[in-house]
Amino acid sequence: MFTELEVWNLFWLAGLSNAAWFVGLAFLLWVSFRAANLAGESDNMIGKVAVTVFCLVIVYQLNFNGALVEWAGNGTASALVYLQSQGTEISAGAQRFIEFMEPGKEFNLMPNTIGWIFMITVLVMQMSSIWMKK
Repeated sequence: MFTELEVWNLFWLAGLSNAAWFVGLAFLLWVSFRAANLAGESDNMIGKVAVTVFCLVIVYQLNFNGALVEWAGNGTASALVYLQSQGTEISAGAQRFIEFMEPGKEFNLMPNTIGWIFMITVLVMQMSSIWMKK
């Protein structure tokens, strides 16, 4: 049987690894914007297509990273619910966390509204830099 502290430790370990991955993705997002600007100034169609694919992959990876964060939170909430069902008393903070999350929810790549707005905005900025006349 595990304790609430062990559940929280695993949650924060997942958060740390996800944050490290996000830092790499943030750098690649910057690279994708630079590449989009350079491709937009060029007449090289192969380069434009390659940069478009690169930008799409980076945005997908950002979305995947966000989905992993949500999944880790929901899994943590599930573990806390399980602890509670076994008669273990959980903290008020854990109870609020359960109420905020969706325990047991399957892994989902569909972002929330703010996530959608962010992803679409990034894609519009990148694609307009590549494909629209300046």
